[in-house]
Amino acid sequence: MPAGDKGEAVYSDDFIAKLELLWGEGFLSPGGSSEIAELFRGVDLTGASVLNIGSGLGTMDRILARDHGAARVLGVDIEAQLIERAGAAAQREGLADRVSFQLVAPGPLPFPDNCFDVVTSKDAIICIEDKRALYAEAARVLKPSGRLIVSDWLGGAPPYSAEMHAWMGSAPGHYFMMTPEDTVRLVGSLGFMEIETLDRNDWYCHMVREEVAQISGPKRVQMAALFGEAEARAWIERVGKKAAAVEAGDLRPGHLRARKAG
Repeated sequence: MPAGDKGEAVYSDDFIAKLELLWGEGFLSPGGSSEIAELFRGVDLTGASVLNIGSGLGTMDRILARDHGAARVLGVDIEAQLIERAGAAAQREGLADRVSFQLVAPGPLPFPDNCFDVVTSKDAIICIEDKRALYAEAARVLKPSGRLIVSDWLGGAPPYSAEMHAWMGSAPGHYFMMTPEDTVRLVGSLGFMEIETLDRNDWYCHMVREEVAQISGPKRVQMAALFGEAEARAWIERVGKKAAAVEAGDLRPGHLRARKAG
């Protein structure tokens, strides 16, 4: 999950290493390249210019250029160390001519109107409090008929369960969730059309159980060696709390796709 929108750093080297142990090298959210393929299923990115909000280590940006045909991908993030690592990875893979990264401040995007074919984000918008401002900015920078394609951690309808409160209390950063229904209403009110959603809660229920099993079992020794025994125990406990929140239906990963009016 991404840094909060208040500008504080969340992604220490240790935190990144824990997430990569769960989700694979280069990934700060679950599902890997197959979940990115699911998010963009049926979308032709050939020749497209793409803006990725909350680009993290830049893995999705490289995948969109390398495997999905995007002509230009620009990733933005508010944490300088993530931008540096993402840029270095693009250089190593020979993609720096098509994939670039830019450090931005929380708030309005520093881009002109109508300049991207696609605006995307994977599991980052949970940490942005003002969703209306974010989606309005996405609409502004999209070209007419441009696509909004987002994966995010959404929430069930409040009041939240004890399991959800326990997970949120153990999590770094600040998280702000909307229900899928409220998200659809919000983007619709901003003029987006052809709004589609895909609930990924059942998929992630299965995956998060496997995460708990892996770090409690085969990866347990590796975690303790990397972070120390006390921190390994705390991380296993935190992932267990997240699993309970997902299974309670309060933490609901989902996809959102929409089109800006032409």
